[in-house]
Amino acid sequence: MKALLHLVAVLSFGFLLPVKETADIHIEKGSQISIMGSSNVNRFTCSYSKAIAPGCQVIAYDYKHDTFLLENAIIDLKSNAFDCGGKLINKDFNELMESEEHPHIKIKFKKIEVGNDEFLVHSQIEIAHKVNSYSFTISTINNYNYCGSLELNIEDFGMEPPRKLLGAIQVDPLITINFDLNLEFK
Repeated sequence: MKALLHLVAVLSFGFLLPVKETADIHIEKGSQISIMGSSNVNRFTCSYSKAIAPGCQVIAYDYKHDTFLLENAIIDLKSNAFDCGGKLINKDFNELMESEEHPHIKIKFKKIEVGNDEFLVHSQIEIAHKVNSYSFTISTINNYNYCGSLELNIEDFGMEPPRKLLGAIQVDPLITINFDLNLEFK
């Protein structure tokens, strides 16, 4: 009897529930994600050296009032796959990211607000199992290329900016994550 009531409720009121759409998204070759930072001595760029999210990813979305509400829209990066240009700085970067204990950096796209030439992206970034929410803009270069950047403070993730040579070299806690994604929608 309980199952029958549940079935009747679903059939009677199912039309009131929002219907999610799905999309297959493929991040194409040539897409790049990099992390830029600086110290009191120099600037550095750490580029992701592996394919970003190979294969297709199926995401669910709901589109209302120029806004996409997203589910399962995640870019999962290996934290030890960033190349900063040298062994020592790569080692420092992996220590900072705690790559051995926390091998993934996750970028979860929660919502995208559509504008004229730009999109406002609401996201959650997970580094070393700490999650923070951020918003940033992306723009489209052509129909398939999307670029943007996000500035964040590593201290928000409980990380202490590295110091070298007895504190003579100090890394700025502000970093910028740059996105240059070529997307194919199927």
